[in-house]
Amino acid sequence: MQNKRVSICLNALLLQNHLGGIGNYAHQLAQKLVETHPEWDFSLLIHKGVAGYFRDIPKLRILEINVSSRLGRLAFLHLVFPFMVRRYSLLHSVGNMGLIFCMTPQIITLHDTYECSSPERFSWIKRQLMRFLISISGWKADRIITDSNNSFKDIRKYYPHLASKTSVVYLGNRFPVQTIPSVDNRRDFLFVGTVEPGKNLALVLEAFSRFHHLHEGQLKVVGAMGWKQSHLPALIETLEISDAVEFLGYASNEKLEELYARSLALIQASTYEGFGLPVIEAMACGCPVIAAYNSGLIEAGGESALFFKTNDKEDLLLQMELIYKDSEVRKQCIQSGLSHAAQFTWEKTASETAKVYESLLMNTRHY
Repeated sequence: MQNKRVSICLNALLLQNHLGGIGNYAHQLAQKLVETHPEWDFSLLIHKGVAGYFRDIPKLRILEINVSSRLGRLAFLHLVFPFMVRRYSLLHSVGNMGLIFCMTPQIITLHDTYECSSPERFSWIKRQLMRFLISISGWKADRIITDSNNSFKDIRKYYPHLASKTSVVYLGNRFPVQTIPSVDNRRDFLFVGTVEPGKNLALVLEAFSRFHHLHEGQLKVVGAMGWKQSHLPALIETLEISDAVEFLGYASNEKLEELYARSLALIQASTYEGFGLPVIEAMACGCPVIAAYNSGLIEAGGESALFFKTNDKEDLLLQMELIYKDSEVRKQCIQSGLSHAAQFTWEKTASETAKVYESLLMNTRHY
């Protein structure tokens, strides 16, 4: 290695004001990279509203931008930051899109292709902007990382010019894998994810209402409120489950781990996921998983989840009844899930990501 230290910037400027899936990816990846590669200097480009979540990572330099609007941050990222980026050996943009003009080697993590695979999630204008920025910044990037083989197939389908530079690096699990979790006295279901159309909470509510009227129990919803979901309060009232559904908003790691450990099952009903990290996290905590059979959820669930046909509330209800009534199925899901979840660690994610860094640094003569 040359005398000059390798300096790497993680670009997470487009995160919202909470740690959703990409935010957790950025936090866990940064933490493990700093721990395992003290020979590299790491910086994080982040906006003020979410910077506090990363201050617990020692030796990570925070580049805090006080711009609240997403449009303003996009402008900074593409019009101002390109002139600052040359100080770094490498830029890693962690949130699906990177810099269009980048004067240093760049890697982009393209987690999914929601804008193409689930177009109903976004307005036409937002879809076109996302596709343009992902396509162009991906074309300019030196490497692409994605979360699953399914996402790689989607990249090959929707962004074929990016496929040859794309590597699959699975996500990790932030919770310690349980040893012998309790399997009895569980009656509540759990939903984890930003509340937006693609997560399919309305379908979960309809299936849960049927279950609740037969067996009681609760449905706890963890995640920030997203968009196009103003109809949910009326739906909950119509289904007569107002007292049985609890919206908890964003939950701390400690609270979420507790919820997983006490729930009868996590329901992951998304119509599309790049991977589906809550599936692995739930399994690690000894929580059975009921997931829609599609996209990256198939890889995340493996042979340890109970699957139902996407958008089929009757099939979802059947799986809910099965996990509730059959203790042997419940035990099997828990035991299999623990083994499955143990394969996914953030140490492994950081190690494989670092190998992508090293291959690029070698080519740019930093090694």
